[in-house]
Amino acid sequence: MIGKTCFITFDRFQLLDLTGPCTVLGAANDLLGRKDYDIQVVADVPGHVMASCGVEIVAREIGGLPPSAIDSFFIVGGDPEGLRALARNSTIRDWAIEASATARRFGSVCSGSTILAAWGLIGTRRFATHWEATETVKQRWPELNLDPEAIFVADGPLWTSAGITTGIDMMLAIVEADHGPEAARAIARRMVLSLRRPGWQSQFSTMLDAQAGRQGRYADLVAWVAQNLDARLDVETLAARAGESLRSFHRNFTAATGKSPAAFVACQRIDHARTLILEGLPLKLIAERTGHADVARLSAAFQRAFGMSANAYRIVHGGPSISPAIPAAPTRSPQPQP
Repeated sequence: MIGKTCFITFDRFQLLDLTGPCTVLGAANDLLGRKDYDIQVVADVPGHVMASCGVEIVAREIGGLPPSAIDSFFIVGGDPEGLRALARNSTIRDWAIEASATARRFGSVCSGSTILAAWGLIGTRRFATHWEATETVKQRWPELNLDPEAIFVADGPLWTSAGITTGIDMMLAIVEADHGPEAARAIARRMVLSLRRPGWQSQFSTMLDAQAGRQGRYADLVAWVAQNLDARLDVETLAARAGESLRSFHRNFTAATGKSPAAFVACQRIDHARTLILEGLPLKLIAERTGHADVARLSAAFQRAFGMSANAYRIVHGGPSISPAIPAAPTRSPQPQP
């Protein structure tokens, strides 16, 4: 039994910052067949709390939960007015400071990190926040160790995530730390996630930017590339699929996405390979799935991008080190976080 996991809410909070993580932990309870995560949604007074989108939820009074009884707590994000009011709320502040001294984990989702900063709960630890809050953090707390790109960061007991949907990724990592990678993967499948994103992944998606470039001119093509990284993706193939001449396609795609077709494909392949490496797949299979001719060429791509081989990248970033052709043995032990 792990214990009470509290999510601190306030008027004008971001709804998905709450419901996404709660859904992950609730799915973990269902999968395990027991209530390891006793989810508590709290506010300074009991009753209805209005999210920024207009939906109301019902929260418990935070004072009714002794800080010493809390296993984990997280402050969700919200709009600036709601966050400013929360920062001034001495009842929640005092509770959070006391709980942080004994909780196994504490942290934030999205811009909730600004509250942790305001209350002095970050210290020297590395942390993440929504990209829209980075300038505020840098200006108000320049001494803090902000990672402006990571989608989530685990540093000791402090767990913080970037914007909105990244709270789901962070909670999946927490379930993995508690119950092993198979539990996290099963929950991701239940939630119909296309992939589990590791913490190092940037908030700034080259895929999303490419789909949006020049009024979404190549949105369908970009989505097709993402689903066919193991296929032939040379500029001739892409130009034909886009219905353009070779010269026009190269010029137009580069202008729309900021990358040449070859550079864009290479970037997507290496990003997907990083995800598969941390999931423990053998390098031979990863090479096949990401359009690299063999393990040697996969490692050469990693060497160019990161200055280390694919297997060295696996070791440095916490994935299991395995032979290129032999799958890793299944395990339910906690995995180090990237």
